[in-house]
Amino acid sequence: MSQLHPVNKSFCLHQLFESNYDKLLRLIPQLHSINSPQMVAELENKPTLTLSVREKTRFTLLLQLSYQCQDGTDTLPASAVPAMLIRVYLDSKAAEVIAQASNLLSLPAIDYPKAVLNAKWPDNYLLDKWLTHCLSQGYLLTETSRTQAMPA
Repeated sequence: MSQLHPVNKSFCLHQLFESNYDKLLRLIPQLHSINSPQMVAELENKPTLTLSVREKTRFTLLLQLSYQCQDGTDTLPASAVPAMLIRVYLDSKAAEVIAQASNLLSLPAIDYPKAVLNAKWPDNYLLDKWLTHCLSQGYLLTETSRTQAMPA
């Protein structure tokens, strides 16, 4: 990841956002009509993939995608669970990892737009690879009768 430095990072980042959206759509076929606050995909001998809907508006979703890992006997502490906060733009068909506001505030004021692009690149590249891995393993997040409907 540190060796990948695209020449036109803005263009490549936009392509990555579109790729992430396409992969999320394959992972979550009901992406445009999610009614459940949480969905789970379980595969034998694999970590459980969990999707939590944090916010839902007409044109956007705020999702948290995470693994529920086991250390052999007990569940790992919440701080050790890999998770990403993802903003999905349903109208423009793009999805990006949302950085912590404190991370963006610490960027240098000089050349700020370039610094933001540089800050967004690694997380979104990692999301792209993680989604590719989830799809290749056979994960599929669907709403089931066990899930509860989201409040309006």
